[in-house]
Amino acid sequence: MEQVRCNLCGADDTRLIAVIDQLRIVRCKRCGLTYVNPRLAQSELQEIYTESYYDHDGIVNGLEFFGYEDYVADEENIKLTFADRLRTIEKLTAPGRLLDIGCATGFFLALARDNGWQVVGTEVSTFSAGYARERLGLDVRLGTLKSLGFEAGSFDTVTMWDVLEHVTDPMAELGEIARILRTGGVLSIITPDAGSLVARILGDRWEEYRRVREHVYFFSRRTLSRMLHEVGFEILKVESAGKFFYLGPALERLKYYTWDGAITLAASKLVYRLGLGRLRVRVNPFTKMTVYARKR
Repeated sequence: MEQVRCNLCGADDTRLIAVIDQLRIVRCKRCGLTYVNPRLAQSELQEIYTESYYDHDGIVNGLEFFGYEDYVADEENIKLTFADRLRTIEKLTAPGRLLDIGCATGFFLALARDNGWQVVGTEVSTFSAGYARERLGLDVRLGTLKSLGFEAGSFDTVTMWDVLEHVTDPMAELGEIARILRTGGVLSIITPDAGSLVARILGDRWEEYRRVREHVYFFSRRTLSRMLHEVGFEILKVESAGKFFYLGPALERLKYYTWDGAITLAASKLVYRLGLGRLRVRVNPFTKMTVYARKR
């Protein structure tokens, strides 16, 4: 375990937000950034992204959320979600050279490639990088962004879908992104919104806090916007992030957000009996934010 200072303002003055699975989530009293402290070292954190991370029941000891239930099996919903995101990006910039950081199995990269983008991905998981290369024929580099040493100004667009909260030095990561983006290039980020109403109401019951073995930072719109400004970005748009689910599993997950999970569990069983469990729906739980920014 390692002790860390606030990544945004450098202070070491915090208040306790929650203790989950013996890990402390704290908030900086000076700037409001929320983070895990102490936390696992980066080398230990990277070890969790094995094949089982992408095919997991999601709960450890009845408390801690972790990874994905079956990422590959959910491909169609993921691709529909990514198609929405790509349409928004294409309203901000024309297709060009795109880097997807933490690209997982490459579903977004493949979609962008098919829409005329020149795509490259980065990934720390040997399993998912291998899947993207072998199954989808994608150019995916294994390693962290900094270790890969891309040329300055070599990308028109950079995307980070549910990645920044996993990074041990987000300020440095965003600074490196600014370096490799051309002036006027667009950065798109999705990350949990620690300032959302849902996060404030649920407190230590919030799913994103329960992922303390993988999430080490929790941003609000204010703290992430400040980070981006400090490394040379202007904010274009911030909005809540929705995604596609199957109705049955979506209802099942609601049991973790209610005081009486029996009601939502009964509703999910009814949906399956009616043959609607695989009905595809777009859900926006208002717990994640999408930030679009342009390099100054």
